[in-house]
Amino acid sequence: MKNQFSRFITLTICTVFTTIGQFNIEQLLLSNRQSAWYSSRVLAQTTEEKEANRVCEQGGLAVVTIKDGNGHGSGFLVSEDGLIITNAHVIDGSPSVVTVVFKDGKQVPADVIGFAMGGIDLAAVKIQNRKNVPALSLASPSSAKVGYHVFAIGTPLNPKYRDTCTQGYISSIREDGTIQHNANINPGNSGGPLLNTQGEVIGVNVSVATARVYDGEDHITGFTPSGTGVNFAVPVEKVKSFLSDIRKKRVSDKSTVVKPKESTIATISLHGQVINGSLVEGDRTRKNGSFVKLYQFQGRVGQKVVIEMNSQKINSFLVLYQVIESPEGQGLKKIAENDDRGPGDLNSQIVTTLPENGVYLIVASSSEPEETGNYSLRATAHP
Repeated sequence: MKNQFSRFITLTICTVFTTIGQFNIEQLLLSNRQSAWYSSRVLAQTTEEKEANRVCEQGGLAVVTIKDGNGHGSGFLVSEDGLIITNAHVIDGSPSVVTVVFKDGKQVPADVIGFAMGGIDLAAVKIQNRKNVPALSLASPSSAKVGYHVFAIGTPLNPKYRDTCTQGYISSIREDGTIQHNANINPGNSGGPLLNTQGEVIGVNVSVATARVYDGEDHITGFTPSGTGVNFAVPVEKVKSFLSDIRKKRVSDKSTVVKPKESTIATISLHGQVINGSLVEGDRTRKNGSFVKLYQFQGRVGQKVVIEMNSQKINSFLVLYQVIESPEGQGLKKIAENDDRGPGDLNSQIVTTLPENGVYLIVASSSEPEETGNYSLRATAHP
């Protein structure tokens, strides 16, 4: 009896320990699988982040801001002797020498070399007497594919935002080869490179799809004050063809791009720089039939902004809107408007404090329908 009981106890203990052992082994295997999954996930994230950092950091060394006194755009070096590619519309109407700003803030002059033929939105400028400057490599033709990861580097909205790097994916290749992607770009990004994961140029960012935006009073359509996620780039094949034309001296001395009636709105700084413009037939119109020019800026909550529009030709009229983002799309919220600065003064002025951080839109117009003429516009911010 004792022996039987001992055997029973021994069998029970063995069974318990076997069960516990199996449980521990299963838990250990499960833990190892979870740990391996987590490690591989972290490794994948780390690899992807390192790749993005490499493309943005190294690519940014060869990307520049181009300024001509009236505005700015982006560009990138394609040769170590200082040749820079940009969009034709960035330097259309510029003087023969523009200013190029590097990532570190250093500014140098660059000569306008010429514009692409056949209505292609490409142009070139060159820094003289420079050697061994960083340059980007061009990708193989037709290497861009839908779904591929891409990076956009440039100077959106304001020159102080130079070397901004965003990322996204190619969403479509248009029939003419134009690359459609969703890496966030804004006015000022024009002329900057669209890069693949190897840091090679697959395209030149050229535009953002326009959107209809209105405030319920003045229907202002056909412009995009901020990114829509539908962005376009000139494919690298056309860049290579343009470079070949440059070597053969087959370039135009002015832009051959046909400007659309509704073009992207201009960016205005808040540093008091005077912008000279004019209202002409063919401009956008307000509901009352008066012509309109549009300007945007990035504002901060609490900033006191003074906007002045002066003219001896027209009865100037100013409206300031805040761009509102919502699940339904973009809209405008009126912040302030002004017709006459004071009795007998037909110039207009807005003095207001910005309610939020974000993008703001200035509508420069006239009080009378179809009134045309020159004007000057200035915007100043006080912290």
